[in-house]
Amino acid sequence: MLALGLLISYSTHIEANIANETTGIQQNNTYKVSGAVTDTNGEPVIGASISEKGTSNGTITDIDGNFTLSVAPNSKLVVSFIGYATQEFTIGRNNMQLNIILKEDSKMIDEVVVVGYGVQKKENLTGSVAAVNFNDVANMPVANTANMLQGRLPGVMLTGNGAQAGKDNPEIRVRGVGTLGDANKNNPMVLIDGVESSISQISELAPEDIESVSVLKDAASGAIYGVRAANGVILITTKRGNEQKPTISYSGSIALQQATVLPDYVNSYEWAQMFNECQPGKAYTPEMLEAIRTGSDPDHFANTDWAREMFRTAPMHQHHLSVTGGSKNVHYMFSTQYFKQEGILKNTANQRFNFRSNIDAQLGIVKIGLNLSGSRQNIDEPTTSVTGEGLMRYLTWFTRPTVPVQYANGHYGYVDGNSAIGQSVFKNPIYALNNGYKDNKNYRFDGKFFGEIDLYKGLKFRSSLAYKFYMNDITTFNPKSLAIYNAEGTELAPAGTQNTLTDYHYLETSYINENILTYNNTFGKHEIGILLGHSIQETRWDKNEASKQGFPTDNIYEMDNGTQNDKVTGSAEETALQSFFGRFNYNYDGRYLFEMNIRRDGSSRMPKNHRYATFPSFSAAWLISNESFMQNIKWLSSLKLRASWGKLGNQEIGNYAYTSTLSAQGSYYFGDTKYVGMKTSKIANENIKWETTTITDFGLDASFWQNRINIVFDWYDKTTSDILLQLPMPGIFLGSLSAPYQNAGKVRNRGWEFAANYFDQKGDWSWQAGFSLAGVENKILNMNGMESISGSTINREGEAIGSYYAWKAIGIYRTEADLKRVNANGQTVTQNGQKPQLGDIMYEDFNNDGDINDADRQIIGNPFPKLQYSFNLGFTYKDLDVTTFWQGISGLDRFNWDETTISNGGNKTSRWLDRWSPENPNGSMPRMGGTINNTMSSFWLTKGDYLRLKNVEIGYTFRKKAWMNKIGVQSLRLYLAGTNLLTFTPLDDYDPEKQSGDTRNDVHPNTKTYSFGINVKF
Repeated sequence: MLALGLLISYSTHIEANIANETTGIQQNNTYKVSGAVTDTNGEPVIGASISEKGTSNGTITDIDGNFTLSVAPNSKLVVSFIGYATQEFTIGRNNMQLNIILKEDSKMIDEVVVVGYGVQKKENLTGSVAAVNFNDVANMPVANTANMLQGRLPGVMLTGNGAQAGKDNPEIRVRGVGTLGDANKNNPMVLIDGVESSISQISELAPEDIESVSVLKDAASGAIYGVRAANGVILITTKRGNEQKPTISYSGSIALQQATVLPDYVNSYEWAQMFNECQPGKAYTPEMLEAIRTGSDPDHFANTDWAREMFRTAPMHQHHLSVTGGSKNVHYMFSTQYFKQEGILKNTANQRFNFRSNIDAQLGIVKIGLNLSGSRQNIDEPTTSVTGEGLMRYLTWFTRPTVPVQYANGHYGYVDGNSAIGQSVFKNPIYALNNGYKDNKNYRFDGKFFGEIDLYKGLKFRSSLAYKFYMNDITTFNPKSLAIYNAEGTELAPAGTQNTLTDYHYLETSYINENILTYNNTFGKHEIGILLGHSIQETRWDKNEASKQGFPTDNIYEMDNGTQNDKVTGSAEETALQSFFGRFNYNYDGRYLFEMNIRRDGSSRMPKNHRYATFPSFSAAWLISNESFMQNIKWLSSLKLRASWGKLGNQEIGNYAYTSTLSAQGSYYFGDTKYVGMKTSKIANENIKWETTTITDFGLDASFWQNRINIVFDWYDKTTSDILLQLPMPGIFLGSLSAPYQNAGKVRNRGWEFAANYFDQKGDWSWQAGFSLAGVENKILNMNGMESISGSTINREGEAIGSYYAWKAIGIYRTEADLKRVNANGQTVTQNGQKPQLGDIMYEDFNNDGDINDADRQIIGNPFPKLQYSFNLGFTYKDLDVTTFWQGISGLDRFNWDETTISNGGNKTSRWLDRWSPENPNGSMPRMGGTINNTMSSFWLTKGDYLRLKNVEIGYTFRKKAWMNKIGVQSLRLYLAGTNLLTFTPLDDYDPEKQSGDTRNDVHPNTKTYSFGINVKF
């Protein structure tokens, strides 16, 4: 938006379309030049400077972007605007009517960035702040706006958690995982227009409403947020109005979605052969195998690809409408968006309506504003969960290709023609997708009112009051399960006898009041800035759940109709936070910069004797390029060195970690009557204190050749101490109580970040390229001498959080000589006390006792990438633009575990076609049927590296055409875009982009999209 260009400096290139007609008038040996200046969206540029080069003759554009100026023949006209590149035009008889279009210039993008409680020029930053220009990503066809940030911010890792419609919130980590315990303790703080929000709320933002996104990565930039900033801070600002005529903007797109990859399962004939190897007592006979091979009896011997039965190509579309404008004193922006997504998993969908209103008014020395936003979201999902032990587990472990989805008689398939295999284990995912009713609705409303007054030159006071409301209502009805039949219609299991209705209600409300006094002034070469603030915040959570059974029909979803087993649960929690904070900035002569931040927070989550804590930070920078001895280095545009140190806190420790809590679980008798009483559920520790994160950062910013090339480098050490842990304690002391929390952990993340961008232009061409690299090493420094094992991961001092912990595979037993292998002590090695067989996985005898057991587990892999990287390439030619963005990671491991024994079900991927057998002794997979091969080991650990074409976009913009003027269109852009179109990875069958805890590939697939869109302004 144009007035925002006065605050946020977008650098641009100017392209002039010069009309080939003489419309000016030559008077007194001068030419009268006139024209209009607009941006790439067709909006008039208000206040652009138009001047005759070398003279004081000039003017500015009016509210419609128009100008008129008399200049000498063959003179040069200079067009400039704050934050925009300057360009010259030679004036002659044939070019006195100019239509000038300003284009974005990415070489100086984000010259001004948003920081805590304000904005700063990028050249004056002393901390580590990364920013995204959202105009570059707003057209990405994604269902969750947060996914647009992936790979675009060095040091910020975003990992998809599957793309289930409405449930695709990614995991975001800023400079590694800083603490132990609940994963939510590592989430960054999110603020939208200065109001604390959540990662999930980013998904509800329309990309077209976002002005900028900044991430505060170090203590110097984040300390102003104190106890909530230990894991980084994401600042999102939305667009506001300008002084201009009302402008109506519409953007819309339609997209098709597909799974990035689905497992390549073997066909039913190959599967049956594997089954026979595992279960010779239930083997398919030669006659059965022939029927499977020929497909002659699909009711009894089908060839079902269950993955492709569950997933589909699905449409998605969105429509966004906004009105922006304002007078000199009142600015406004109103927008609304409708979004509808059919999920690639059948019977899933996501539908959302949201609105936003930002109004500002200047009343003399007082400025007031009102931000309102809200959304209503309806998520369609099956009553059976999708991830975890839900539908994705059904697909992998509880189906088999020989069973049809449905028999010819209409009943759902559960058995095939092999009567030796029962139906008790089989789970039909298509039945689960179509069974029951689930209504999941989310409602959100955010409001913020603020007022600001100019008390004195440079002295301002600002006060704001925000209110947040979020409600989630879920109604789930599970009907009586259907009877199970075979292909002949014989009942194998009776129908269920109970149906169940569950109503879940969640309510979250927050109140936030902030009062801020700022003073900014310049005294000669000295520039200072002071900020003092106070804030209070209160949040309450209410949860209620009710359920009943015994409904007369399966078509009634109201609680009053249930007759049996009524159950009601409910809980409430509250938390409050009070904070005092301040910042001091000092700039001497544009060369020496210093900043100090301090915040003192008091939280109800901590005991009284440790309720308040202070979090300071100090940072400094040296703008070397502004020194006099650097002025003759023409190829160097700027060079700055930065250093910072500070402490941050983490209050995401639960609301009542320090005190004993009671639960209504005790049973007591008074006489012969039994009563339910309250009992203590955990031991209190009123001496716990804050988890504290200390960050040291050294950085370098440089640009070359008139800012055509820009680089940023940071090295940091981020250490979190006093981490709260529930350490193991003797059962004789705890009894049935949970262990108390103790400050006993310490974790360090040490890493580096590098980014470089290049931009240039020539004539009608402009082009850009950029890349970023980041690496981090995570290490647990202290756990009070303890270690924590969870499944196949371990937390151990000296190692990374969640390191993979299992047996180390060293090969496959392929020969008789292999079976006679001995350990370092000369002992013949057994596995769990048994002799291995040919085709079994061979494991390292880590403790050299002659037997492979739990004592031989060791750390076998790293869940964190050693390197994150991305790069972009793009160009424009006149009105055509093409951009590509690639993102990847390397140096991490992910489990791709599979079962080697087939009992009654379990699909197998094509990698099993190369399994060990007497006929294929060099197969890459172990034999089928060996239970020892099911154990978690490094054999199932695969490289999770990938390089992905994250986004590609081709667009064409129509401007100032005669037909557009007739219908009032300022600009029209059409584009084609796609996401996740190409992926290069060593991992087969599954998407490599997944969280480390998904060992069984239970996560919903990610999506690739193809979209067509339109942006138009009236």
